[in-house]
Amino acid sequence: MEVVEPEVEPGTALVLPTSGVVVDLADERQVTMAYQDIKALKDAVMDADRRLREAFKEISSLKGSKTFYIDGLGKIELRGGDRTEYDAQAIEDGLRDLGCPEDVIREIVVETISYKVDGNRARRAASANPDYARVIEDARRTVETLPSVLIT
Repeated sequence: MEVVEPEVEPGTALVLPTSGVVVDLADERQVTMAYQDIKALKDAVMDADRRLREAFKEISSLKGSKTFYIDGLGKIELRGGDRTEYDAQAIEDGLRDLGCPEDVIREIVVETISYKVDGNRARRAASANPDYARVIEDARRTVETLPSVLIT
């Protein structure tokens, strides 16, 4: 089915891509109503996107792979996923209480505007000292995230 867009003077009107409705950009009521419609559509699309990525994550889990093929559609690749976060203040306080040298703490807990943990350095310290490992592990958490999806 061919969509025929009405002729409008550039800059004065907008044709909504979903409905073909012409919005007079000088009419605040039309602009507001169109914006509400587009916002609702965007929210619905974002919800659908989230749910589809959740479904891809489940499919990936069942297949045991982040890359798989769908006949006639191509290769599906999931990227990203869960990320590890640390409670930087708890690691800093715990390591300091254990007598960890300040320069080592500063390497593990990297000072920025807020604190973040250098996960590689934390793992090295944890592997060298079981007390450090306990503090770091207690302050660690995995945050579930949805993967990005690439279909080629």
